[in-house]
Amino acid sequence: MTKKRVTTDEPEFNNHPIQTDKNRGLRCDKKILKTIEDTAAQAMTNDRVVFIRYDVRMPEGNTDPSNEAFRNGQSNFIKNLKRSGLDPNYVAVREAKEQRQHYHGCLWVKYKQDKSFDEIIEKANESFASAFNAPENKGLVDDCTKDKYGNPQQNGIVLRKDDPDYENKVAKTLEWASYLAKVNQKSNTPPGSRELFSSRLTKNNDKKSI
Repeated sequence: MTKKRVTTDEPEFNNHPIQTDKNRGLRCDKKILKTIEDTAAQAMTNDRVVFIRYDVRMPEGNTDPSNEAFRNGQSNFIKNLKRSGLDPNYVAVREAKEQRQHYHGCLWVKYKQDKSFDEIIEKANESFASAFNAPENKGLVDDCTKDKYGNPQQNGIVLRKDDPDYENKVAKTLEWASYLAKVNQKSNTPPGSRELFSSRLTKNNDKKSI
């Protein structure tokens, strides 16, 4: 059974730019866009936040179609960030290409000078390598510092409320995060399998917009 979706090919969602293209038929799932927006709003109650994109691939030879290993790795990753006082919030999605799943994620953490971008990505690698029972394979997490053509791109974007360019930077991160909402490659998710994962929203933030 095909999953019922409410999608959009408009260039903006709630006045924020998103990654769509009417001419190419590229659409985004509105439920995922709303989850991204609400999670970002919750995260940015902190005065300084770091936004990070990351992707997770399956180890070679792993054919388990379930989300169990990913969920375990994500849980351990987030618990570690909480222990470090980083107040993490995240959204992640499952996609599949040629029947092999992979995951895209975005993360908002409290800015701390003693916690670098590289350290956070390394902790993600350790968490997922352990969850996938592949301790020798720490290349499961892509840090998204290169675009699809291999060109360098910024990741680890700091959002400071006292920055005159704050609103533009927030819009940029929401546009980048909207990649998770693209409909392409989500139709291969098996019926009954979860495709969207996110932080729990508090009652005070579940209706807040940015």
